[in-house]
Amino acid sequence: MGCESLQRKLTRKKKPQPPPAPVTVFQDYSAAMTPIDRYRKHYAIFDYWNAGLQDALEARMPNPKRVRLTSTEALGELETMKGLLNEAAATRLDPLLKEQAEIHRVVSSPGFDAARSDLIKRRLEAQTRTIHREFFWRKIQDQLKEP
Repeated sequence: MGCESLQRKLTRKKKPQPPPAPVTVFQDYSAAMTPIDRYRKHYAIFDYWNAGLQDALEARMPNPKRVRLTSTEALGELETMKGLLNEAAATRLDPLLKEQAEIHRVVSSPGFDAARSDLIKRRLEAQTRTIHREFFWRKIQDQLKEP
């Protein structure tokens, strides 16, 4: 047999070297966006999260985590949209923002259940119609802040 197998057991093997980390350089494309592009992006994202909130509330047994997440994201996008508007348009959006914040407070409360979701859903639908009617990006493009 010999000592060859014993010698193999006792010699250290080289550790494999990890691959080198790739160099990533992120470019900020937000400066290249025009105000209307930025507003249109946040409007579309708000519309997505708001539709998700409506779908979550329409479920027979609403999932509280999903309702809370969609409400939080929709409220954040609506606040971002307000920040992109000039003073006159922002004051018109302010009551809708307060309504959305109230809806968020209700759906985030521990006492939220399926019985109250129908009322919240109707309030949300009315608010959504108003936002689509008054704050659609084509109608509001003249009332955006300049960069």
